Amino acid sequence: MAASPFSALAKAVAWKTVAAAIAVGRRVFVLLGQIQKVDTIIYKADRLGDWLLAGPTMERIVDAARARGGTVVIWAGRESAALRAWQPPHCPVETFELEPRGGLAKLRRALAVARLLIIYEARTFVCLRHSPEPVRNFVIAHIRAAEIHAMSWLIAPRPQRGLPHEIFRHYKILEGLGLAPEAGDELLPKLHGRRESRAGRAVLAPYSSAPIKDWLDEGWCAVGAELLARGLHLELWVGPNQTDRALALARKLAGGAEEAARRVAVRSGSIDALVDAIAAASVVLSADTFAAHLATALDVPMVCVLGGGQYGDFAPWQRSSRQHWITHPLPCFNCDWRCSRSRVECLEDISPTEVMKGMEAVLRGEPQVSAI
Repeated sequence: MAASPFSALAKAVAWKTVAAAIAVGRRVFVLLGQIQKVDTIIYKADRLGDWLLAGPTMERIVDAARARGGTVVIWAGRESAALRAWQPPHCPVETFELEPRGGLAKLRRALAVARLLIIYEARTFVCLRHSPEPVRNFVIAHIRAAEIHAMSWLIAPRPQRGLPHEIFRHYKILEGLGLAPEAGDELLPKLHGRRESRAGRAVLAPYSSAPIKDWLDEGWCAVGAELLARGLHLELWVGPNQTDRALALARKLAGGAEEAARRVAVRSGSIDALVDAIAAASVVLSADTFAAHLATALDVPMVCVLGGGQYGDFAPWQRSSRQHWITHPLPCFNCDWRCSRSRVECLEDISPTEVMKGMEAVLRGEPQVSAI
């Protein structure tokens, strides 16, 4: 639904008010000598999977700045807090809420962003959030920096050699900074810690950050029934706000059978706990969510059910033939999840048989043949 003219006008007035407040605040902080001058600011306000994909790029930027004696600060979304706690960056982090709900929460975000724009000046500002949006665009327009490195996700040419667009965009940013590696795949996240698998245990991550990107429960039930029939134990890993939904799915998977119910568990916990579970799993079956990227970074056998809303933007990618991403190709791919169809066919038309074939293939280490 398009925003009303009144709503658009109100937002424009609000942003102009914030800009005026920043101008006044800067003058005050300059007089007080409270401006913080740093070498580099990295803007990476995103969620867990996006932060994981950007990890190697941010590390290169931080290391280069520190090598020349400079200081770095990252401006991040609070939504990435768990991953930052698990792998703390080697520099300070300032945070604000990425997608607040409600007028008061949005006001708090505006104040948090205004504070950062008031107190910081930088030699180099690097924007690693590429989706054009009001907050990101406002920050780029008002940051005090000698150099600004930013791009829209619509600008970069198509990636090559199987790299998702996000990694290729990071490569182009690093190229502008003079920090690009010889090959873009050097920027793919690689995590170590793959353990000897606990035989007979599969990790399922059935829910993504938005319902439109989720596969049907009926699909998971069909796959789960096959896994249970093979004697596997199933762990459903979900976010804390998805537990009730996952418990309902677990009951469907068990189908009322007591023995099956004992082999289906719902888990939600820290990044450490999720990493331990994925690193030791026989196989991971996932929606398009953080768990799929984590399993790929760990080089674990993984099958992801992937829709076409942003196909190629953040996935698919692989560490080896042990990862397969399954989708249902359609001419409307890359709709940015503004689905024009009566149902989400790119996901709903993926059959459980295809997922099970994908699982058998990754366990045998067979290369995936792309359908795109």
